[in-house]
Amino acid sequence: MPSFIMVCEGRSERAYLQRLQSFLDNQTLAWPVPLRFIPLLPSGRDGSEQGGGFYKDVVKCYKDQSKLKKHPPIEVWVDDDIYVRKGSARERKNRESYLGKPAGIPDFVFSFHNFEDFLALHLDDAAIARWHSAFDPAHVAAPLHSNDYKKLYDSVFPGYRKGDLSPDFITRESLSRLKANLARPLVPPPADPRFRSFARFLIEQIDAAFPDLLVP
Repeated sequence: MPSFIMVCEGRSERAYLQRLQSFLDNQTLAWPVPLRFIPLLPSGRDGSEQGGGFYKDVVKCYKDQSKLKKHPPIEVWVDDDIYVRKGSARERKNRESYLGKPAGIPDFVFSFHNFEDFLALHLDDAAIARWHSAFDPAHVAAPLHSNDYKKLYDSVFPGYRKGDLSPDFITRESLSRLKANLARPLVPPPADPRFRSFARFLIEQIDAAFPDLLVP
C-alpha cells in the first residue's frame, strides 16, 4: 500500500488531502486502502500547527519527520509563487534556499502558482471559461498575491474559503478533469525539473493504485 506523508503549506492543502482520502477510501473494499496520504503542517515555536510554505518552515517539518525510525516516503507540497516571485528580499532568499538545497532534501511538488490555480484544474469547461475570462495574464509571469487574486476566486468559486473544501468537490469526474487538464495547464510549470507538479504526481499515484478509476 503506497503511503505518503505530505508536508503541506497550509490548511487548504490539508483539507484537500483529507477530502481526497475520504473519496479514495470509498473506492475499494480492500483494506488497507491502496493509496494513503497523511497531511502534516509545519509547527510554530509553541508546537502548534501553523503552516507556512517558506523553505525553512517546510524543511524543518520534513527533517522532524525524517528522524522517525519508520516512516513512509515524505513529500513537500507548496505553492510555487514564493519560489518564483522576486518581489521581496524574503522571497528572493526563499528561492535561493530552495535552488541551493542539500542533496538530502527532495525536490518539492508544487501548485503552479497558487492552490486555487490547482483547484481550478478540477472544474468543468464552463467554469474554466469563466476562469480564463477573469484571469490576469500577468499572473503567469509574476504570481499575484492572494489579495489581488480574490476577485478571480470569487467568480469561479462562489463562497470559497481558504482552508475549507466542500465534501463533494472531489469526485471521479473532477479528478478526471484534473487528469485531462495536465495537458492544458492554466499556469505552465517551469522547465526546471526541480519544480515538480503536484497535480501530475497525484494523478500518477492514483492511476497506479486505482488503474480503472480515471479511465475515460
